[in-house]
Amino acid sequence: MRLIADRLYESINKLLHATTSLLLLLMVGNVFLGVIFRYVLHSALFWTEELARYMMIWCAYLAMSMVVRDEENVNVAFAVNLLSVKARRVIKVLVHLVVGIFLAIMFWGSVKHMRILRLQTSPALRVSMVWPYLSVTIGGALMFIENVRLMFLYATGRKAV
Repeated sequence: MRLIADRLYESINKLLHATTSLLLLLMVGNVFLGVIFRYVLHSALFWTEELARYMMIWCAYLAMSMVVRDEENVNVAFAVNLLSVKARRVIKVLVHLVVGIFLAIMFWGSVKHMRILRLQTSPALRVSMVWPYLSVTIGGALMFIENVRLMFLYATGRKAV
């Protein structure tokens, strides 16, 4: 069962990496297209700025879960590194617990906010505002899952501090 879960986890991470990379590539192409039309052809496309903004938001929230997974987020480690291994482990678990609570609140707030967003559309693309803001919900859920996984690994001693 654990092997299946590990394979599923790795597959989801590969999909997440590919999706984020594709979004970044499409965003760069979209901005390039907008610049060409605005400054070379002197006929601005009305939708490129808004689309780039939404792709950037999605890219950021999806990438944040990868940052949490790899523990590449900004932290202040010099004080914690002065502590014993056991104390560092406790600190890591407590930090992940606090972050997990924050992410759960963020996720719940974004889900509640969806009811209001269903009624709104974006100015240029005329799409439901649920789509851009869904990045907060999905990104928050992915970050929460990664955070809980790390908290469990530190608590059980399966990950070195």
